[in-house]
Amino acid sequence: MADPKDLLEAADAIRGIRGLPAVVRHRELDDPLRQAEEWARQEYRKVRERNGDHDAGNVRNEPQP
Repeated sequence: MADPKDLLEAADAIRGIRGLPAVVRHRELDDPLRQAEEWARQEYRKVRERNGDHDAGNVRNEPQP
């Protein structure tokens, strides 16, 4: 099982990469990176739910950059 902290860090890192000028210039990269970010956030919520965190689905509880 993945560590929720690692998943959240991955999602945040992907979001940061999506904002880089080189990535913005190459639009074909945006969709795969967006999908990877969404996957990491979904997995983060699943792991938190499995660990008994009933607020896991609440996006407001997720730290944002």
